[in-house]
Amino acid sequence: METTAVICDQVEQETTFGQIEKNEPCDYAKIAYIGGLDYPDKKIVAAILESLTAAAGSWGSYGVLAELPEQSLLFEGFRLAGFSIWARQQIYRLSAEADSGPQKIWRACSMRDLFDLKMLHSQLVPSFSQALAPLEHNYENGLVAYDAQGRCLAFAELCQGPKGIWAQPIISPEADVSFLLSRLAFAISNPTNRPLYLCARSYQPLVALSAERMGCPKTGAQTLMVKHLVLRERIEQSALKKIFESGSVEGSLPVSQIDTH
Repeated sequence: METTAVICDQVEQETTFGQIEKNEPCDYAKIAYIGGLDYPDKKIVAAILESLTAAAGSWGSYGVLAELPEQSLLFEGFRLAGFSIWARQQIYRLSAEADSGPQKIWRACSMRDLFDLKMLHSQLVPSFSQALAPLEHNYENGLVAYDAQGRCLAFAELCQGPKGIWAQPIISPEADVSFLLSRLAFAISNPTNRPLYLCARSYQPLVALSAERMGCPKTGAQTLMVKHLVLRERIEQSALKKIFESGSVEGSLPVSQIDTH
């Protein structure tokens, strides 16, 4: 993993800092955190992001991703640094307090599921978001669900940590979404009874709707942002000239970089 942290001492006795990281198989780097000031100046935030983005470019990243809480005070700084919104997501607490039946529809993914998973992903994730939300390279840690006819109905990406388990599903609208979600908690191995969190992306509205109908408590909402470092389509030279002439941040601020990889 590549990691870089930066600090900005623009305001006396107050420091703003941030960190970016990139896993080896991933095309996009990701902002790990930005902190320091309770009410950060957008120009300082943008300067931090410009420095972090430069580090991501040196790693060969296609771009930089970030997840911000809704109504975040950092939003304007991200906008100034050239980030744009590509999706939103709602977070719910998933409960496994009562078993809703004996059916076992979810199972662990394996290599033989890869073709079906790619087809499902291409059908349910918007084309402009597919590079930003790829099937994880460790997809074998996720869960998959098929119907009786052998059609792939859903995939749930799992991320486990000491504070809980994150489940991010993509589910076909032809499936019984509520039933699949009700069975998901029982399919996740959780011997220490860690909290289970369900992520519903904006391009999967039925997941959020079903979670609310099931009474799953909503624990948060996030805005997903991206800054592309590679042009994915050819543009006219006149448009390219405007990009270089306009610039994304006016002036400069003193930023120090710390390599931690």
